[in-house]
Amino acid sequence: MAGLIYGWTRFRNRTRGTAVMDHLLQACCDSRQLLNEVLTCIQDAIIVTDTEGHILFASSMVEDIFEFRPDELEGKNLSVVFSPEDMGCLYPNLLRMAKKNMPFEGELMLLRKGGNRFFAFLVFRPFFDPRQNRPIIAVCVQDIDKEKQLEKAFRESHYDDLVQIANGIAHEIRNPLLGIGGFVNRLFKSDEKTGNRDKYYNYIIKNLKKIEDLIRKVEFFATLPKPGLSEESLESLIQEALGPFIQKINDRKIELSVDIEERILLVDRELILNVFSILISNALDALSEGGKIVIHNDVNIDYSRVHISDTGCGISPQDMPYIFNPFFSTKPDGTGIDLATAKRIMNSHGGHIRVASEKGKGTTFTLLFPTERRHPIRISPMDE
Repeated sequence: MAGLIYGWTRFRNRTRGTAVMDHLLQACCDSRQLLNEVLTCIQDAIIVTDTEGHILFASSMVEDIFEFRPDELEGKNLSVVFSPEDMGCLYPNLLRMAKKNMPFEGELMLLRKGGNRFFAFLVFRPFFDPRQNRPIIAVCVQDIDKEKQLEKAFRESHYDDLVQIANGIAHEIRNPLLGIGGFVNRLFKSDEKTGNRDKYYNYIIKNLKKIEDLIRKVEFFATLPKPGLSEESLESLIQEALGPFIQKINDRKIELSVDIEERILLVDRELILNVFSILISNALDALSEGGKIVIHNDVNIDYSRVHISDTGCGISPQDMPYIFNPFFSTKPDGTGIDLATAKRIMNSHGGHIRVASEKGKGTTFTLLFPTERRHPIRISPMDE
C-alpha cells in the first residue's frame, strides 16, 4: 500500500506533495484509520483492487460519490459501478490494460448505488505492492456531473431568453392575424369588384401569408423537439432534401453537383432534412440565372462533414459574425430565422455548422455530424 500511495501522489497533480508528505503517506499505510483520514483531504474516491477488479480498499469519499459505504464495496467487484453497456468492452479492457501496466484516464458514465448515472473522470493506474508481492490497481474517481450540467446550461443559456420571447411573439401575433384575415375576406366578398380591389386584396393576402410563414418558423425554432435518433443514409437524406428544389434548379439552369460517399448518420431524419432544405434553399437564393451548387462530404477522426457550396454573391465580412443570429438577414424580404434554426438543430445533435464565404465568389456551409467519438477501448475488445 505504501508503494501505491507514494506512486499515486506523484501521478495526480492535485495530491503531488513534498518529500515530507510522501514520507507521511508511507507512514500512514500501516494504519488503515490514519490512511482514511489522510485520504479525506482528497475530494475524489480512491479505490484499490486486484487485477481481476475485486475491491481491496475504498476511501470514505466513495460514500459521497457512489452512495456506497466503503465496507459495502470492499469484497465486491468494481464492475458494480460500471454501466451495463460498458461491461462488454470498456471494463474488461481496463483490466487487460492494467495487467499490461498501461494506465488509463478519461471521462465516462458510472453508476451510483441506486442505479443513477453520473459523469465521472476516471483514473485507472496499475501498481506493484512489494509488501504483498502482487500487482494491484489504484482507481481514482472524480464526480464531474455538476460541471457537465453547468457546461450544458451555459451552452443553452444563449437561446433561452430568445426562445421564450419568440414563443410569446408567435402566440401574440397569431390571434389578431387570424382576425385580420377573416375581415379582409369579408370585405372582399362584400365590396364591388374593381381592379384596385383585387390588387389590394392580393397584396394583403400575400403579406399575411408571409407573416404566417414567419410565425410558423418562429414557433418551430422556439419549440424545437428533442431529436429522436435513428441510423439514416446520408445519400438518401440528401436526395430527399433536393427533391422539392430540382424543378427550380433546372428552370434556372443551375448546375448541380452531388458527390456523396455513403455514410450512416445517427440523426433525427425530419430535423436534419429541415437543415439540408434550409441550406439548399439558401444556396438557390444566392444564385440568379446559372451558377453552381456543389454538395459533397468527407470524414475526419471526430466528424462526418457535409459541405453545401454555391457560386453566388457571397457574404460580406461585416455580416459573417451575425449570420446565425435569429432575425438577422441580408435579404430584403428575409426573416432571418432559418439559419438560426439550422444551427440549433445541429447543436441538438451534438454537431456544428460552419460557414466560409467570399463576397462575389460564393459561400460554403459545412455541417459536422459526430462520428463514433468513444475511445476504441469502449467499442472493441483488447487482446489478452
